[in-house]
Amino acid sequence: MKKTQLLLLLTIFFLLPQQLLAQKDSIRLFCPLEEAVVVPPPKNAIQYDPPDLCIVLTSLPDSIVKSVANARVTNVEIDEEGKYGVVIFSKINNKDYYFWYTGLNKTVVSKNTLIKAGQPIGIIDPGGKVEMLMYQFETQLDPSKYLDCKNVLKNE
Repeated sequence: MKKTQLLLLLTIFFLLPQQLLAQKDSIRLFCPLEEAVVVPPPKNAIQYDPPDLCIVLTSLPDSIVKSVANARVTNVEIDEEGKYGVVIFSKINNKDYYFWYTGLNKTVVSKNTLIKAGQPIGIIDPGGKVEMLMYQFETQLDPSKYLDCKNVLKNE
């Protein structure tokens, strides 16, 4: 066997598994709203703590909020303003992820419901806002880096 063929085989043998593992770590999440647009925070807001990695989405034509992943609903609660919050749990690539949606006017799921990516979980008013937080176990992540939404601005 020629030296170049041997080097090529060794390169493929060592690099291919690394490439496959790297691809498994990347996740893509279903967009929770059709034509979703990120609502930036107010410019005059005073922030004393580092901001949460919360993404606020709105969509004029759509009012149905959908699950970003195949998941199980772990909690449904109502806040003092009469808005609902829904927490879902998903295991993606053997890692635990939690997604917390707030600002829903109505929910269409209950605790322990199994849901598929893209399945409705709640409703907001047309043009209303839904907030979403994402956690990998207890570590907060920026959901905008993983959402597969056409119009969502990516935080660079």
